[in-house]
Amino acid sequence: MAPSPDDKTPTHFNPLDIDLLSRNLREEMDGRPRVSLDSVKPFPGAGLYALYYTGDLKIYERLRDADVPIYVGRAQAGSSSYGEPPNESEPKLYKRITNHRKSINEAENLSASHFDVRYLILDDVWVILGERALLRTYRPVLWNSLMTGFGSNHPGGGRKNGRSVWDSIHPGRKRAAALLCNRRYSRPEMNQLIADAIDISFQEEGDQRELALTELRNRPVKTIWRQPDEGGDPVLVFREDVFVEENERFGVDISGIEWVHADSMEITTTEMAASDASED
Repeated sequence: MAPSPDDKTPTHFNPLDIDLLSRNLREEMDGRPRVSLDSVKPFPGAGLYALYYTGDLKIYERLRDADVPIYVGRAQAGSSSYGEPPNESEPKLYKRITNHRKSINEAENLSASHFDVRYLILDDVWVILGERALLRTYRPVLWNSLMTGFGSNHPGGGRKNGRSVWDSIHPGRKRAAALLCNRRYSRPEMNQLIADAIDISFQEEGDQRELALTELRNRPVKTIWRQPDEGGDPVLVFREDVFVEENERFGVDISGIEWVHADSMEITTTEMAASDASED
């Protein structure tokens, strides 16, 4: 609901104002009880959910006792091509949450018992709006915006796909076992990225926070490796020492990979680097 130009003229109240609806959805979600991720029971419907970290990993220690989500997601009931209403008895939201529970339990340094979840059953018309409101309020939501890869689809294309930031910090998922290291970040660089993002998520809303977010999104990132523009071999390696060290850390044998050292450095941004493993 926009204020009047002179702050004196009465404003026209719009109950369907996007900002108002977003705030209502966020407040309703935040008021829902948090339950342990490993104890969620089956339930019907679609809607929103948010995951909260409660474990003892040092990189997330500031999130442990905070009401700040580490991941926000949605599940929609879907629609019929004949215009029929969706089947709201299907446990779409529950299935989505349990898929994430499985991913978390596959990781070597995570357990579903170290997470809480909130969820809100909604009609599809409100799901996207509610997700956007949560992501905006708590931005940057770590696993959505910077540590991408948690909710993404199974990567195709064989070993030349880069390991996501999420799978680099939390190794163990079978789908990432043979992948080369992340294309953009070394482990120390990931740790710094995570620390900076968490710092911003605790700042009060306002200009200072917006400036910090803009700086983070536009921060230069030096590419470690990538496939050539035309595809195929050889892999272009920009930071050879990091490429070798990171793949050794994951136990990935690069002896069978054809690669060459690139003549020049390639630089992108944090925002572009996050798109390497975009979320569903």
